[in-house]
Amino acid sequence: MADTHPNIALVQRMYECFNRNDMATIRNEIFAPDLVWNLPGRHPLSGTKNGAEEVLAFFAQLVRANIQVTLDPQRDPSTGVDTFGDDTVVEVHRGQGTTTVRDASGNESPVTLNALNCTHYRIQNGRIARVQVYISDQHAVDNFFNTVYQLRPIPDRLAA
Repeated sequence: MADTHPNIALVQRMYECFNRNDMATIRNEIFAPDLVWNLPGRHPLSGTKNGAEEVLAFFAQLVRANIQVTLDPQRDPSTGVDTFGDDTVVEVHRGQGTTTVRDASGNESPVTLNALNCTHYRIQNGRIARVQVYISDQHAVDNFFNTVYQLRPIPDRLAA
């Protein structure tokens, strides 16, 4: 068995740290200081995140929604990750979880996410510097996060 490419090991380590809620290691050892992370969609967590703190705040919301992210072994039975050139890693992962939401009447109901996604990582100086996530079922992801994260009523939701 060949040694794991260092860029693949870096991405795998990020997933391991995320799933055990070790955000300090991600901040200090995995993310570049000028990280840019793009997540498509029309939900409260979508958009561009600039810097480790914004990405970690996004990660905290994934944790709050009980989302676990695992590399998908169908792409590569040993890792779910592969390199593309010297500075790029591409992977397929599954984001899944169930959380309970409460409606305006106080009734609780479960909401579930099970999404297969692909992510493109640009590695610079041994750190993750640029990320683009691609969603296989954007409608399902938007519905999940729009249900879990309700917006405040106007005018409170608008920035000053």
